[in-house]
Amino acid sequence: LLSGIAVPSGTLSGIRGGFGTTSTIAIAGGLANGSSYLLDGGFHNDPMNNAPQPFPFPEALQEFKVETSALNAQYGRHSAGVVNAITKSGTNTFSGTGFEFYRDARLNSTDPFAAIGADGKPTNDGLRRHQAGGTLGGPIKTNKVFFFGGYQGTFLRQTPTSNFEFVP
Repeated sequence: LLSGIAVPSGTLSGIRGGFGTTSTIAIAGGLANGSSYLLDGGFHNDPMNNAPQPFPFPEALQEFKVETSALNAQYGRHSAGVVNAITKSGTNTFSGTGFEFYRDARLNSTDPFAAIGADGKPTNDGLRRHQAGGTLGGPIKTNKVFFFGGYQGTFLRQTPTSNFEFVP
Protein backbone atom coordinates (compact mmCIF):
# COMPACT_ATOMS: atom_id res chain seq x y z
CA LEU A 1 0.00 0.00 0.00
CA LEU A 2 3.03 2.31 0.34
CA SER A 3 3.61 2.39 -3.43
CA GLY A 4 0.66 4.68 -4.11
CA ILE A 5 -0.78 2.54 -6.89
CA ALA A 6 -2.04 -0.20 -4.61
CA VAL A 7 -5.40 -0.23 -2.84
CA PRO A 8 -7.15 -2.68 -0.51
CA SER A 9 -9.56 -4.64 -2.65
CA GLY A 10 -11.68 -6.67 -0.29
CA THR A 11 -11.46 -10.34 0.44
CA LEU A 12 -11.49 -13.70 -1.31
CA SER A 13 -13.44 -16.67 0.01
CA GLY A 14 -11.52 -18.49 2.71
CA ILE A 15 -10.53 -21.72 1.04
CA ARG A 16 -7.52 -22.35 3.27
CA GLY A 17 -8.44 -24.34 6.37
CA GLY A 18 -11.72 -22.53 7.00
CA PHE A 19 -10.17 -19.43 8.54
CA GLY A 20 -12.72 -17.09 6.96
CA THR A 21 -11.44 -14.65 4.37
CA THR A 22 -8.10 -13.52 2.98
CA SER A 23 -7.46 -9.80 2.44
CA THR A 24 -6.13 -8.78 -0.95
CA ILE A 25 -4.49 -5.76 -2.54
CA ALA A 26 -5.10 -4.59 -6.11
CA ILE A 27 -1.99 -3.20 -7.78
CA ALA A 28 -2.13 -0.83 -10.75
CA GLY A 29 -5.83 -1.47 -11.35
CA GLY A 30 -5.36 -5.22 -11.66
CA LEU A 31 -7.45 -8.00 -10.20
CA ALA A 32 -7.45 -8.62 -6.46
CA ASN A 33 -5.69 -11.94 -7.00
CA GLY A 34 -3.77 -10.89 -10.11
CA SER A 35 -0.54 -9.93 -8.35
CA SER A 36 2.50 -12.08 -7.79
CA TYR A 37 4.24 -12.08 -4.40
CA LEU A 38 7.84 -13.23 -4.07
CA LEU A 39 9.76 -13.83 -0.84
CA ASP A 40 13.52 -14.12 -1.32
CA GLY A 41 12.89 -14.85 -5.00
CA GLY A 42 10.43 -17.71 -4.43
CA PHE A 43 6.75 -17.72 -5.36
CA HIS A 44 4.75 -16.72 -2.25
CA ASN A 45 1.08 -16.88 -3.35
CA ASP A 46 -1.51 -19.28 -1.99
CA PRO A 47 -1.96 -21.91 -4.74
CA MET A 48 -5.69 -22.32 -3.95
CA ASN A 49 -6.89 -18.73 -4.45
CA ASN A 50 -3.74 -16.85 -5.53
CA ALA A 51 -3.89 -14.53 -2.50
CA PRO A 52 -0.64 -13.52 -0.82
CA GLN A 53 0.81 -15.68 1.94
CA PRO A 54 1.77 -13.87 5.16
CA PHE A 55 5.09 -12.02 5.00
CA PRO A 56 7.60 -11.77 7.84
CA PHE A 57 7.19 -8.86 10.23
CA PRO A 58 8.75 -5.56 9.05
CA GLU A 59 11.82 -5.77 11.29
CA ALA A 60 12.89 -9.01 9.54
CA LEU A 61 12.64 -7.51 6.03
CA GLN A 62 15.66 -5.94 4.36
CA GLU A 63 13.82 -4.39 1.42
CA PHE A 64 10.84 -4.75 -0.88
CA LYS A 65 10.04 -3.65 -4.41
CA VAL A 66 6.73 -3.23 -6.22
CA GLU A 67 6.81 -3.54 -10.01
CA THR A 68 3.92 -2.75 -12.34
CA SER A 69 3.24 -2.55 -16.08
CA ALA A 70 5.62 -3.90 -18.69
CA LEU A 71 6.87 -6.63 -16.38
CA ASN A 72 9.83 -8.77 -17.37
CA ALA A 73 9.18 -12.27 -18.70
CA GLN A 74 10.38 -13.76 -15.41
CA TYR A 75 7.14 -12.45 -13.85
CA GLY A 76 4.87 -13.94 -16.53
CA ARG A 77 2.41 -15.56 -14.15
CA HIS A 78 0.31 -12.52 -13.23
CA SER A 79 -0.88 -9.37 -14.93
CA ALA A 80 -1.31 -6.74 -12.20
CA GLY A 81 2.00 -6.37 -10.42
CA VAL A 82 4.82 -8.04 -8.54
CA VAL A 83 5.81 -7.51 -4.91
CA ASN A 84 9.31 -8.82 -4.20
CA ALA A 85 10.38 -8.89 -0.52
CA ILE A 86 13.88 -9.77 0.69
CA THR A 87 14.56 -10.86 4.27
CA LYS A 88 17.61 -9.83 6.27
CA SER A 89 20.49 -12.23 6.69
CA GLY A 90 23.47 -12.64 8.99
CA THR A 91 26.83 -10.95 8.40
CA ASN A 92 30.37 -11.15 9.77
CA THR A 93 29.39 -8.92 12.70
CA PHE A 94 26.75 -9.54 15.32
CA SER A 95 23.83 -7.15 15.05
CA GLY A 96 20.26 -7.04 16.21
CA THR A 97 17.28 -4.88 16.98
CA GLY A 98 14.55 -4.77 19.58
CA PHE A 99 11.16 -3.09 19.50
CA GLU A 100 7.93 -2.65 21.37
CA PHE A 101 4.68 -0.99 20.36
CA TYR A 102 2.36 -0.25 23.24
CA ARG A 103 -1.30 0.80 23.24
CA ASP A 104 -3.37 1.49 26.30
CA ALA A 105 -6.98 2.59 26.72
CA ARG A 106 -5.82 5.45 28.94
CA LEU A 107 -3.85 6.90 26.00
CA ASN A 108 -6.66 6.59 23.42
CA SER A 109 -9.40 9.08 22.70
CA THR A 110 -12.96 8.21 23.65
CA ASP A 111 -14.62 5.88 21.17
CA PRO A 112 -17.78 7.61 19.88
CA PHE A 113 -19.47 4.21 19.53
CA ALA A 114 -18.57 2.96 23.02
CA ALA A 115 -21.35 1.56 25.17
CA ILE A 116 -22.80 3.96 27.73
CA GLY A 117 -22.37 2.86 31.34
CA ALA A 118 -24.78 3.25 34.27
CA ASP A 119 -23.20 6.62 35.10
CA GLY A 120 -24.07 7.96 31.61
CA LYS A 121 -20.44 8.05 30.42
CA PRO A 122 -18.85 5.93 27.66
CA THR A 123 -17.31 2.74 29.02
CA ASN A 124 -13.62 1.98 28.73
CA ASP A 125 -12.68 -1.10 26.72
CA GLY A 126 -9.63 -1.79 28.93
CA LEU A 127 -7.30 -2.13 25.94
CA ARG A 128 -3.71 -3.13 26.70
CA ARG A 129 -1.77 -4.21 23.64
CA HIS A 130 1.93 -4.98 23.62
CA GLN A 131 3.61 -5.91 20.36
CA ALA A 132 7.26 -6.71 21.00
CA GLY A 133 10.11 -8.58 19.42
CA GLY A 134 13.55 -8.39 17.97
CA THR A 135 16.08 -9.77 15.56
CA LEU A 136 19.62 -11.12 15.89
CA GLY A 137 22.12 -12.09 13.24
CA GLY A 138 25.80 -12.87 13.02
CA PRO A 139 28.50 -15.30 11.95
CA ILE A 140 28.68 -19.00 12.78
CA LYS A 141 31.93 -19.35 10.83
CA THR A 142 33.45 -16.08 9.58
CA ASN A 143 33.01 -15.52 5.83
CA LYS A 144 31.31 -18.93 5.49
CA VAL A 145 28.14 -19.56 7.50
CA PHE A 146 25.77 -17.01 9.04
CA PHE A 147 22.55 -17.03 11.05
CA PHE A 148 19.62 -14.68 11.37
CA GLY A 149 16.48 -15.01 13.43
CA GLY A 150 13.59 -12.87 14.54
CA TYR A 151 10.62 -12.98 16.87
CA GLN A 152 7.48 -10.89 17.19
CA GLY A 153 4.74 -11.47 19.73
CA THR A 154 1.47 -9.67 20.33
CA PHE A 155 -0.13 -9.70 23.75
CA LEU A 156 -3.66 -8.30 23.89
CA ARG A 157 -6.08 -7.67 26.74
CA GLN A 158 -9.39 -6.00 26.02
CA THR A 159 -12.90 -6.07 27.44
CA PRO A 160 -15.24 -7.07 24.63
CA THR A 161 -18.07 -4.74 23.79
CA SER A 162 -21.64 -5.80 24.29
CA ASN A 163 -23.21 -7.81 21.47
CA PHE A 164 -26.74 -6.63 22.27
CA GLU A 165 -28.45 -4.42 19.71
CA PHE A 166 -31.80 -2.72 20.07
CA VAL A 167 -33.77 -2.07 16.89
CA PRO A 168 -36.98 -0.04 17.05
